Amino acid sequence: MTPVLRQAERKDVPGIWDVRYAVTENMLSPGRVSDDDVRREMEETGCGWVIEDAGEIEAFGIANGVSGNIWALFVHPRAQGRGHGSRLHDEMLAWLRTKSVAMLWLTTGETTRARGFYERRGWKCVGLVEPGEARLERRNGA
Repeated sequence: MTPVLRQAERKDVPGIWDVRYAVTENMLSPGRVSDDDVRREMEETGCGWVIEDAGEIEAFGIANGVSGNIWALFVHPRAQGRGHGSRLHDEMLAWLRTKSVAMLWLTTGETTRARGFYERRGWKCVGLVEPGEARLERRNGA
């Protein structure tokens, strides 16, 4: 069965947390971001997507259409190397092209595989926002 890319729904939040807490880079402490934060980013200021395979969420991405922020893009370690990150990235950029925001941005660890992932897709590092945390940008539609 081919993994399905679809728009995220509220019912997906537990699976989103499973992926988020499983990653080994850009880790997040439980409680730092709430279910309501996720819901707001998916429903009020942006949109979210998941990749689901055999009923399990393997990856997710959330983009903010107001600020142009790639709020989240994470792939469960068991599903890495299957193209999920690229699929989500492309879906988010396509959606963001329909928004009026001119510049897209994100932050990621300065020395992570994620930074290389984004830079290979045209994102440029514009500096550090805090020690070890890089800010990357690209023009919307570029």
